[in-house]
Amino acid sequence: MKKILALVLATMMAFAVIACTGSGSTTTTTTTTTTTQTEPTKTDTTSTEPAAEAKSYQLVGNYEERGGQGASMMTGAFLLNLNADGTAVCDRYLYLQYDHSDFASNPSYESGFMTGTWKAVTKDGVDCLQIKIAVVNDDGTTSNDQTAYAYEIAGEYSFDLTFPIVKGMSYSRNVTMTGGEEKKFADGNALIAAYKEDPEMPEGIVTFADESGMTLYFVADGTALLYMGYDKVKDGTWNAEGLTLGGEPVEIQASADGSAQIDLSIDLGDGTMRDYTLKCADISPLQAAAPAEAEAPAEDAPYTGATIDLGGNLFDPSLVLNADGTAVLTVAMGMNVKYEKVGNAVVLSQIEDAPLEGYAATIFGIVPNAWLLDEETKTMTGLKGAWTDGLKAFYAVDETTMTVALPAYGMSADGFTYEISEDGATLTVTAPAELSAGFTQVWGGAGLAKTYTVDGVNVTEVAA
Repeated sequence: MKKILALVLATMMAFAVIACTGSGSTTTTTTTTTTTQTEPTKTDTTSTEPAAEAKSYQLVGNYEERGGQGASMMTGAFLLNLNADGTAVCDRYLYLQYDHSDFASNPSYESGFMTGTWKAVTKDGVDCLQIKIAVVNDDGTTSNDQTAYAYEIAGEYSFDLTFPIVKGMSYSRNVTMTGGEEKKFADGNALIAAYKEDPEMPEGIVTFADESGMTLYFVADGTALLYMGYDKVKDGTWNAEGLTLGGEPVEIQASADGSAQIDLSIDLGDGTMRDYTLKCADISPLQAAAPAEAEAPAEDAPYTGATIDLGGNLFDPSLVLNADGTAVLTVAMGMNVKYEKVGNAVVLSQIEDAPLEGYAATIFGIVPNAWLLDEETKTMTGLKGAWTDGLKAFYAVDETTMTVALPAYGMSADGFTYEISEDGATLTVTAPAELSAGFTQVWGGAGLAKTYTVDGVNVTEVAA
């Protein structure tokens, strides 16, 4: 009957726990019948057992909050020793910081994280353990003070411990502590051995990092993962078109020497924003390993462009790109051709085994064969030509002016001029007199001219 009564009382008093322990956020990591209650302020029927028994108890808890910012500061194993002299000492091991060294000097192991006293009592006719425990701050004050009652059910004591994420701060969580007279862990090293893990960090083709430990990994499958130390802060995607984090586009500032940097402003979790500058010494592997772009749109989702005048007759052009590298350009009539991607543009050409004939061949020779595509609006703009050197894309807007872009990094600059040799073998591109600081680094200087050899849509810079 005594154990049945204890179970009934424990269940009833559980409702008092929420109002009487801890502060801030509350999370329970395991489902166990537990009871935690602050010390009553009125009449209490608690009686103390004789101290002569000099028993000791050990209770253990594990709180997990993985996968997000601050996980390494919140996930931890707790070891509470209720010693025979009446003292209560609770250690915490933050095992997602992956330090397995000796507990005495391990910065991830907090000996005496919370301390206090305990005694065996009979509360409202039920035997239990009264535990008074708190965090002792550096200035000698205490915080997270609580009085809890651990009841024995089926040979095991348990209660909910409210602990702060960081000493002296109000943000807190709850962890269920369970145990008894059996001592499972001889010391902190035994606790470390039981809970230690090895980190599983992303493997990046390239990484951007700063001195604080913020690191952005570009993974081969097209994911981008931002970590602070061992904690993932954000994830996103990357491909030949650019980078996004948390659904927002992020600019990659590339330099002519192959290095690059990314400027980020990150919420630390409490509304405070902090700026980070992440750097990479060599981003060339990104271009070679850019994930395959998504399949071309289905035939019911063509690109459309501005009206084209063919001898006084007006036609609205459309373009369908097929996944097999073929395309259908429609201007007055459908023309089956093939295409090559050049950054955000496509360059069309005839299929060798099925060349266009008659009016189709004539029209194809008149209309633009290069088109700049806008994926959001599904529109296309005719170009005089488009080329790439593997990193930069060159879009000939008209007979003399050009836009130069770095599609993988979301950068572009207008106002360039260009000339193509009569035989089409060389392309000379000259930067405008004024360029942004970022693009000046990419190009090498405002007003600078560069010459390239041409092979289809691919160009190679001629050394000066």
